[in-house]
Amino acid sequence: MGHGTLAITGATSGIGRATAEALAADFDEIILLARNVVKAELLKKELRSSNSALKVTVVECNLASLASVEKAALHIQENYDRIDCLINNAGVVSLSKQETKDGYELMMGTNYLGHYLLTHYVMPVLLNSSAPQIVIVSSNAYGFTTLKSDYFKGKGNPMQLYGRSKLATLYFMQELHEQFSPKGLRVTAVHPGAVATNLGKTQQNEKFGNLVYGALKPFFLSPEEGAESTLLAVRDKEKYDGMYMHAGKEIRLKPHGRSYYARKRLIGDTIYELYLDEFMER
Repeated sequence: MGHGTLAITGATSGIGRATAEALAADFDEIILLARNVVKAELLKKELRSSNSALKVTVVECNLASLASVEKAALHIQENYDRIDCLINNAGVVSLSKQETKDGYELMMGTNYLGHYLLTHYVMPVLLNSSAPQIVIVSSNAYGFTTLKSDYFKGKGNPMQLYGRSKLATLYFMQELHEQFSPKGLRVTAVHPGAVATNLGKTQQNEKFGNLVYGALKPFFLSPEEGAESTLLAVRDKEKYDGMYMHAGKEIRLKPHGRSYYARKRLIGDTIYELYLDEFMER
């Protein structure tokens, strides 16, 4: 067992669950940042049953609500001197037009803005670690689109909107690496592959979602296979620092995925949109 603290979003199912289960032997404490507290408590029991020495804490965190994110981050600030690794794993795919509690397009609001704000507030706790790390679960879907002018509330088809949110996470990774690498922070973005999870299925589109998933299931990876890139990044942070990676191999970003201008514009707009004073608390 390691001697560190891991915080992870979206660990109650899919890739996140497989990641938490696999890393239970690598850390001595895991913080489950979860929207569904009931599922998180069940996972906590399962993790503890297989490793009684492991400390597991459940913190409610709905990434589609900025107030919930702030409350979760405040809990971490007040109860932890340091966190060694933050995995921004949670993600949502919506096959229908939906918004967050704050009026943002659901995928951009959850996949990017919620994680951005969470990372912003827990950064001081992360930097207290002797070897801080952030792993961001992104997707090659970023290649389907570029950022539009109204990217927080913008219009588009589901794949464009999902791709836009994942492009934002890749810009986020690059900005974190640029500004915090000198402070010892190691950051990696990973592409998990096409994984069979419940992403995209909601009460509104469950029948359609089941049809889509049924047709594509033979081509999906398992959650355990999808978690492999995250595990590699966590276990070799120096090797994969500043990299967008899948299965241990660097993915060369398309030109728009490494646009300096688009990245700086997004970060500046995000700071303004979230009423923040700077890029990440120091």
